[in-house]
Amino acid sequence: MSFELIYSIIIPIVTLAALLYAGIEDILHREIRREIVWIIMVIVGLVMDTLYVINAEDQNKALLLILITVVLGFLIGFVLFYLGVWGGADTKALWALSILTPINPLTSNLININLPDLLIINIIDSMVFSLLLNAGLVAIFYPIILMVVNTISASKESLFEEVRGTTSQKIRCFFFGYKKNISKINEKKIHFDFLEEFSDREFEGKFEGGFEGRLDGKFIGIFDGELIGEFTGKATGVIQLSDTIDFEQLSFDNAIAKAKQFTKEFELRKDDDETVPALLTKYRRTFEGTEDAVLDSKEYIINIDGRHTHPIKGCFIGTLEGIFEGKLSGKMFGKLVGDFEGQSSKGKIIGNTTKNSQNWQLNIRMGLDEDEVMEQRQLRTLWQLRKQNKKSVWVTPGIPFVSLMFLGYIQYLLYGNIALLLFNL
Repeated sequence: MSFELIYSIIIPIVTLAALLYAGIEDILHREIRREIVWIIMVIVGLVMDTLYVINAEDQNKALLLILITVVLGFLIGFVLFYLGVWGGADTKALWALSILTPINPLTSNLININLPDLLIINIIDSMVFSLLLNAGLVAIFYPIILMVVNTISASKESLFEEVRGTTSQKIRCFFFGYKKNISKINEKKIHFDFLEEFSDREFEGKFEGGFEGRLDGKFIGIFDGELIGEFTGKATGVIQLSDTIDFEQLSFDNAIAKAKQFTKEFELRKDDDETVPALLTKYRRTFEGTEDAVLDSKEYIINIDGRHTHPIKGCFIGTLEGIFEGKLSGKMFGKLVGDFEGQSSKGKIIGNTTKNSQNWQLNIRMGLDEDEVMEQRQLRTLWQLRKQNKKSVWVTPGIPFVSLMFLGYIQYLLYGNIALLLFNL
């Protein structure tokens, strides 16, 4: 059995099996949980590419043909990831494919490799471009399916009655999303992204008194008092134990400037070898906070990145971002952005509320976030949805690029580059 026949059998089988597995994972879990699939593809690819070059009549042309595809795959994969077009798994899939199957295994000729004189044609006809163009043609049908689903839904109920947004946002939701029943959402298996968000409450000014409940958001400014409970998130700043702040004489701009100053000073003073920040996932309680750094008897640095259960007492100047559950009492002066539920005892707010009313609104994002950031946003949105007793929400399953690669590769084996075929290039 010749190597050419072996190559034409092994490469398609391994490629299709790997892409089929990864594609199913992509659809069901929105991630590839066992990344060993990429390692297997790369190892098989390196072995077969080496044997391909050895058995080729013109080894230099064979090597050049493989290198062109590999370089293109890595460059395009990196650029699309950097621009936020797709995620890390899609990039790894393209990189592994460029190594595993740099040429069409069913049409390659080891005896006489056809390398066109025009390099641009050779690049367009490469596996990478052919695969992406073929997958792109299949992707055209993706919004059509969602449009049909939404058209059926529109015949039964109003699609945008509970949400506000621009006409363009509603159109994009109609083609790239669908409405989902909130009661059927499993918080441990959120394989989609929300296209709606609850507008945060934004406050600038002074708060004094007491509060008991749950706060979720970001505060930058000065807090003089005591927090007793559990803080999950990130806090950077300084606690002063002796100095007192004259809140009556303090302006909003000065409070913000002081907070930013102390936050910046800490970043310059901290020793990375002594502090290893934990992963900030607000709704996951599986991490530990870092120790506070004592400067002297009058002040100490607060550097929390994770979960913190010790009371915070004194005059804090800096930034707090995350979730606090418990009681707080004292005075707060600065900017607060977020959401809360609970009750205030003898509380008093003086300042400006930049959003007087809260509404569910469409929030179409460009590009993708990191998995940790997306998880935080998804779980926070789900918490708000349930708290407001909303019945349904617009979501998007995202485009399953790995699954489209599987379909695009089948077309590549059968027809090569469809674009070149259509235009007879």
